[in-house]
Amino acid sequence: MLCSWCCQLGVQDEETIKTAIEVTLNKWKTINIFINTATVFTLGYVEEVSSDDWPNIMNVNVRGYLMSKHIIPIFKKQNSGSIINLASAAGLVAHASFLPYATSKGAIIQMTRNLALDLGPFNIRVNSINPGAIETPTLYRTAAETCVTKAQFDENHGGKRIKRLGHPQEIANISDRSSFTVGANVVIDGGYTIV
Repeated sequence: MLCSWCCQLGVQDEETIKTAIEVTLNKWKTINIFINTATVFTLGYVEEVSSDDWPNIMNVNVRGYLMSKHIIPIFKKQNSGSIINLASAAGLVAHASFLPYATSKGAIIQMTRNLALDLGPFNIRVNSINPGAIETPTLYRTAAETCVTKAQFDENHGGKRIKRLGHPQEIANISDRSSFTVGANVVIDGGYTIV
């Protein structure tokens, strides 16, 4: 039987993370998949990024994912597990004014590869998913905050080859059928990173 449970927590607070893992184990007795999705998004050219923006985005987007270290002993004991890190196509392709966000997502891609190398001998798979522009309320809120119209955003960030934005369900499919996928940098961006 496949069951899922979502837990919202502050990724910068190790005690909260330990508690969430403990609560999960008490409820389900095991954990098979751990998905890191915590993200903050800050736009700005380098001279506009405040001294608070940079550490905040790195603490949530990079250091927060490192907190998966608390799930690793459980996976090692089980001799199996899967960690999925949500990175971004922005970690692969340069964008004007995306410096803090893109840098953090590039770090996640490399962290994923190193974790996969370290944890592979324990039958623990670590992969990253790198979506392009996915049609969500957050996407359009960000566009509005940067004074970009929906049409402009769709044109500049939608799938360059398929001429549309992605949908959340196109990212969410996870399956045991992907058991040979290890250390992968899975790009789901409508062809955006082809060129």
